[in-house]
Amino acid sequence: MIPEALARQNSLAALMASLAAAVARPGALPEPVLRAALQVLGLRVQLPSNGPTADLLRTAIERSGTFLEASLAKGTAPSADMKSALLALRLSLATWLGGNLAPVHATQQAAPPLRGMPPRAAQPDLQPLPETAREAARALHQQADAAVSRVKLMQLASLPDADPMRPAVPELRMEVPFLLGSELVMAQFQVFRDGARKRADGKRGWTMRFAMNFSGTGEVGAEVGLIGRSVSVALWAAERDTAERLEATLPELAPALAALGLEAGSIRIRSAPPEPETPPSGRYLDSVT
Repeated sequence: MIPEALARQNSLAALMASLAAAVARPGALPEPVLRAALQVLGLRVQLPSNGPTADLLRTAIERSGTFLEASLAKGTAPSADMKSALLALRLSLATWLGGNLAPVHATQQAAPPLRGMPPRAAQPDLQPLPETAREAARALHQQADAAVSRVKLMQLASLPDADPMRPAVPELRMEVPFLLGSELVMAQFQVFRDGARKRADGKRGWTMRFAMNFSGTGEVGAEVGLIGRSVSVALWAAERDTAERLEATLPELAPALAALGLEAGSIRIRSAPPEPETPPSGRYLDSVT
């Protein structure tokens, strides 16, 4: 399952762009497919000009698809969920095509959401949607299948480690589509308990990493650590000019945290993205061999 998902997975960005183009074509999609497409597009989160609120971010993460089965088991599944919407879209496209699906072929993929690897947000490779309805449907089906595979990998990365000989820090992985004006920005999230930072009373902290890629700034990200009421922040930007602009805003961060009742700990800027870790050997197989 993991090798197949690794070979097929890709970011939601390509599917979102293709769906937006498809629904703009009058009569391009039959009514069941159109309904499913609009459900997926409806899960994009419109970012306010002053940034997301805590409630907006929490709702977006809950609907990311990572928690679907766990929520169903508890009877608390959200009314809208990305994985269930993607599965419905893939099924509606397969039904319309009558099983005449395009073979899966290699495309430029986003970095897979593997456990322990810092999130990255490269600009997606967006291909124009084919003009003919059937070819467009086959392209949409392949992109929906790739998005489902990516959600499955995020769910697998979020499971507790089953190997006691190679324990890993439990974490959660999510991908959330944001709209900044008309620009689609895919946010990659990683959340985990931080065993390295511990208070005197034994309480451990939490760490959240995220990465986004805006057309005006390039790739940016952060690592935010919380222990008690103390917050440490490490911002990074792939573009040096963006890193310098972020550094100029650092004096505003501590007062903003204080206004929320939080204490500013270490706050710093890096002019390069974090280095990826090497995944343990033997955990994933090469799907080609």
